[in-house]
Order: sequence, then structure tokens, then C-alpha cells
Amino acid sequence: MKKYKYILYKKFTIGVAALLMLVGCGLDEEVYSVYTPETFYSSEESVLSSLSGVYRNFALITGMGIEYRVLELPADQVLLHGKIQGWWANTDSEQLMEHKWDASHAYFTTTWNTFFATVGQTNGLIASLEASGMEDIEGPKAELKALRAYAYFYLMDLFGSVPIFLEPRVDPNNLPQQNSRAEVFDFVVSELQEAAEMLPSKTTVGAEYYGRLTKEAVYALLATTYLNGEVYTGTAYNAEAIDYANRVIESGAYTLLPEYFENFAPDNERNSEFIFGGVYTPNVPGGIGQPFVQKVLPGISGGLFGLPYTPQNGFGTRPSVEALYSEEDARKSMFLSHGELRDPRNGEVVMVERIVPDNNSQLYDPERSNSGPVPYVIIPATGIRNQPMNAGIKWIKWQIDPNTNGGNASNDVAFIRYADVLLTKAEALARQGDFEAARLIINEIRGRSGATPLDSINLDDILDERGRELAFEMTRRRDLIRFGKFTDSWEFKEESEPFRTIFPIPRTAIDANPNLEQNPGY
Repeated sequence: MKKYKYILYKKFTIGVAALLMLVGCGLDEEVYSVYTPETFYSSEESVLSSLSGVYRNFALITGMGIEYRVLELPADQVLLHGKIQGWWANTDSEQLMEHKWDASHAYFTTTWNTFFATVGQTNGLIASLEASGMEDIEGPKAELKALRAYAYFYLMDLFGSVPIFLEPRVDPNNLPQQNSRAEVFDFVVSELQEAAEMLPSKTTVGAEYYGRLTKEAVYALLATTYLNGEVYTGTAYNAEAIDYANRVIESGAYTLLPEYFENFAPDNERNSEFIFGGVYTPNVPGGIGQPFVQKVLPGISGGLFGLPYTPQNGFGTRPSVEALYSEEDARKSMFLSHGELRDPRNGEVVMVERIVPDNNSQLYDPERSNSGPVPYVIIPATGIRNQPMNAGIKWIKWQIDPNTNGGNASNDVAFIRYADVLLTKAEALARQGDFEAARLIINEIRGRSGATPLDSINLDDILDERGRELAFEMTRRRDLIRFGKFTDSWEFKEESEPFRTIFPIPRTAIDANPNLEQNPGY
């Protein structure tokens, strides 16, 4: 069980209402919190509790809800197969997978609201810190500014031109103006650079600091921001991406774990590769868990893989994703492929009473079953609609938690791992023309998983390696856009229009703030 004194899982709402006009809600009164700037902060514990609420926002993003779907379903790895009887058949998800969304899409509204709520929360908390009279507030202020900048990174990445708003409340008579995508990029970079100077190094903090942003974590965010800078501004920042990746590497704070799947184990907290992400403690009162196993595995009742629940059989992947991996690559073992389903604990074939195409199959139990046993067979999917329950490739990347609290597991989920930093440096080197230096890094990543070293590489090889190493980790959409492949055709998706690389500003936000201008194409 994880216990961290800095995570109290209390979410205070100072400043959240400050962004209501941005997210499309009305603003009828000036009560933003029961706490006032002068009284909210009185101790280190109160500061830490407010920070934990912001970190919790990011942890919720990795829980396979709407934000995860917005980040993953438009790309070519994660998908949802709608079932014959209607389970998981969802127009909003189908539109994401087929690139047929418009400005009224409910998932974009939710995602916009999520990130701007974090902006509003951090704005209010920063103002409260400044008004508190407490000493030594520069550290937590830097932490809040970095978290706000990370929220703006996602807003810039997903929606392009958005308002930069730093006040604890909105004047309804002076609504925020929209900033260009390049201006938001400059703001994110500046805020992260400033915050990094005030944050402690990973090498100087103890285990109790786990899950919080360190200097090196912010350097990693800067490397990612610069790597994508040409998409956001039209100017390449490969040298800067290399510089900040090197700052992480040369700190000695992180290493590749010896085995790939150690990154995704139930007890993966405080490992040497995890840089920043969602911390999950479902067995701690008030804690949250992540449901990757619950939402991915086939729907078989009766204790499949020893689980105390029936998996939901939702998220899957495409054959082209599994095909990225060579047979000797250890990472390929995450897939539950076409054919007989095998128990990952012992390799035995999973036996059921019978395969039920339109409902959950029942695990075979010789003491209770009255039919079977037959092997459970995964068959190829023919589309994203009206599929049998046993259609489509599944995956177990985040390993089964034996102490799962219902469907909520304790495996922490990284937004950024050290492997991503290495891949960022390799790509930036290659884009500068140094393919040999990039190849050595790529082979270091491949070597960890037993994949054959590459004798030469091109940019497509780097994209493929990112696809292998970071599959399902919320980076694929950005990667495809950066490599100019996001609008290509792939299984169950036709070629789409160039404007799809940026999502529309939600219609509700434009209705609430006439200063917002819609993105081209919508």
C-alpha cells in the first residue's frame, strides 16, 4: 500500500470558477471559494493539500475516461470495438476514430473544461499563496506554475490558439482574449524554464517527494515541448530539445529499468524510469485507481486471471500495432492476439463454457459448469461497429494488480518516462542530420527488450520505435502529427483532412466568450 505524506487527496476549489467563462458556463456571482486568500494557507500541510488536488487532476486524465480517449482514439493504436448488443457503441468515440468530429463534440468540451479548470485552480492557489503572508512560497509557486504550464501545453497541443489567463477570477465585462498558438508556446516554455530554477533536483529529494515535479521533470517537459515546437510555431527547436533532454540524462537522476514491464507493475512507484505521471492509491481512503486492465480485457465472467470482477472488454488495438514488433521483442508479449486466449500468469489456454458472441462468456468451472469446456478464441475484428464480444486484439501493458480494489488498480501511469527522453533526444539528433548518434540511442532502447539492433535508421524507424516503446501512453497523436502521418489512412479509418491535426474550439466556449475565434475547417 502506498502512503505519501504529501498526497492528502483533498481537492480545494479556489480559482476553479475563474475559468467558467472560458469553458462555456455562466458567471453569476463573485463567490469563488469558501477560502479567502488571507486565510487559506497557514501551514506547509495546507500548501501540500492544495498541490495534491492539482496533481489529482492529471492522474484522472490517465484513467481511460474522456481525456484519454481524446488523446488516443484519433491516433492509430487505441480503438474501441462497438459490440453487437450495443456495449461500447458510442458515436463520440466513433467520430474520434474516423476523424469525423465537429465543434459540438462533447468530448472536446469536457477536455477543454478539464484543462482550463486546472488553469483556474492554479491561478487561484498562486494568488492565495501570494496573499498568505507565508515565507518560502517560491517553491510551491514554481510547482503550481509548472503544473499550469503543463495544462497549457495540452491546450496548445489539442486546440491551438487559446487564451492565456493568469488571474484568479474573470471580469465578465472584460473576457479573456485569444492568444496565438505560438504565443502559448512561448508562455509554456518561459513558465517551465522559470519554474525549473526554483524546483529541487530529483537527486536531492527523498521518497516522500515521489509524484511531484522536480527540476528534471520540468526539463523533460521542456524537451517534449521543444520537440513539438515546429508543429506549434513553424520553427524547429531540435537543439533546444537536445539540450533539455541532456539535462535530464546528465543529472543521473533516471535510468532505464532492466526489464521493460517493470514500468507497468502494480508496485511501480518510485522507480528510476518514472519521471512524471498519475499516482494511484485505490486502497487508501480517498485515493483513486486506474482501470486499464478492467477496461481492456475480454469480457469473461468467473474470475478471469484471478480478477474479482468481469472485465469490460472495451479498449483494443489494431493488427498493424502488434505487427510493429519482431518476435524476439519482449514488448510484444503485451498483446492478447488472434487465436486462443492464454493466461499471462501461466500460459494456459483460457477455457470457457462456450463463446457467447453477444454477451460475456462464462469461465469454465468443472464443479459448476454444465457445458464446455472450449477454448476462448480471439477473432479478427472487421470494423469498429457491431463486433462479436471475442473480436479484436487486446493488450495487458499495465500488469494485473493482485490487490485490485474492484476494477481500480494501483499501477502508476507515466506521462513521461526516461525512455521517452532518450527517444526525444534521438529524434532531435536525427532531424539535425546525426542519424548515427540517434541509432545508438534507439538500439539502447531496443536492447532493453531484446529486439535486434538496427544497422541504420531513418525518421520512419524512429516513429516506429516510439510506437513500440510508448504504445498506449498518450503520445501517439502528437507523434503522428509531428511526422506528418496523422491524416493518413489506416485500419477502420480513411484519409482525413489536414485541419484535423487541431481540434475545434468547443462551441460552448465560443458561445460564452465571443473573443474566441474558431480553428480553420470547423
